[in-house]
Amino acid sequence: MNRLRIMMALLLVVLALAACGGGAAPGGASSTQPTDAPAPAAPAAQPTAASAPAAASELQVDKAKLSKELHIYNWADYLDPAVLKDFEQTYGVKVSMEVYDNNEDMIAKIRPGNSGYDVVFPSDYAVEIMWREKLLAPLDKALLPNLVHVRKSNLDLYYDPGNLYSMPYNYGTTGLAYDKSKFTTPVDSWASVFDPQQLEQNKGYISMLDDEREVPGAALHFLGKSMNDTEAANLKQAEDLLKAQKPFISGYDSSNVSRRLASGEIVLGQIYNNVALQARLGIEGDYSGNPNITFVIPKEGGTVWQDNMAIVASSPNIYTAHVFINYLMTPEVAAKNTMFNLGVTPNADAEKLLTPQIQDLYKQGFAPDDATLKRLEWIVRNDKTVAFTDLWTAVKGE
Repeated sequence: MNRLRIMMALLLVVLALAACGGGAAPGGASSTQPTDAPAPAAPAAQPTAASAPAAASELQVDKAKLSKELHIYNWADYLDPAVLKDFEQTYGVKVSMEVYDNNEDMIAKIRPGNSGYDVVFPSDYAVEIMWREKLLAPLDKALLPNLVHVRKSNLDLYYDPGNLYSMPYNYGTTGLAYDKSKFTTPVDSWASVFDPQQLEQNKGYISMLDDEREVPGAALHFLGKSMNDTEAANLKQAEDLLKAQKPFISGYDSSNVSRRLASGEIVLGQIYNNVALQARLGIEGDYSGNPNITFVIPKEGGTVWQDNMAIVASSPNIYTAHVFINYLMTPEVAAKNTMFNLGVTPNADAEKLLTPQIQDLYKQGFAPDDATLKRLEWIVRNDKTVAFTDLWTAVKGE
């Protein structure tokens, strides 16, 4: 599909959603090196359903084929522990989980082929890297009947045509979260984390993600460039900017930034929208939220992403992994996980089960509106973008 037809199709989707009063799709997401990826749609604001939607044809699970254990490698605070417990009790499978900070670390762990993990949650571009390197097992759609609940606009994206290797889990954006009680004016620019004067004002109370694409991408956006820009001169500018920033920040953190924002340990951080919402509301049984936390996509731009469920090619528990992924796509389960991790669900029937509070916070900026979508980019991965690895190594190693 050529670029013009894609943009026209996405425009029609956004207009249709607006006419229906629903949420907007990230169809305005852009890139100077665009993929053919239509962007996923955001959830429509709907009242909480009194009952769950009708389920898809249930998977007839052969318990004799189930493994005794299943090993998950995932982002922090992304799966509701109650969901894991329910799965264990329902199927008699013990689930263990470890977490990673970024896609690159996860891929490096999986690449040797003896990681011991069964299911991973790679972001869009990481899925493409992994299936091209034969790190992912092909999916058997016959074992995934709950796929019928997933929006078509979240399927068949650029990184996995036909969803041969992955199923969408959550999607969202990357921007800045801050404690509005600590700022005299609203934060609206990456200047808050790169301008020397503003850095000095919040020295030691700023956090950036631990991610070789998101952090340089933010620097490039501040410089007025695409986050996928690989021109040597522009990358050098971004590297210098990040090195100058480094003495003022508390560090690079993708796993604990929500807790640190909620507690006041930091007042400003680069963050995913769902993690910012966790800092706002807290996580039951873990930490209390901070009602002053606000999320914003800086005026210079931000990132749109989709995280996915996939099975590691070396997994000895392929059947059980399918059962687990199908379970997570059950509307009731997807809604539970969404209300736990506070992302944006691609499960159309799960949307109806979300609380009015979450829907209202989406409207307050924790999910992108039409105007914001125009400032978002997908992360592009190609032969030239390996330069970001060298840039990131230089920044972190200094």
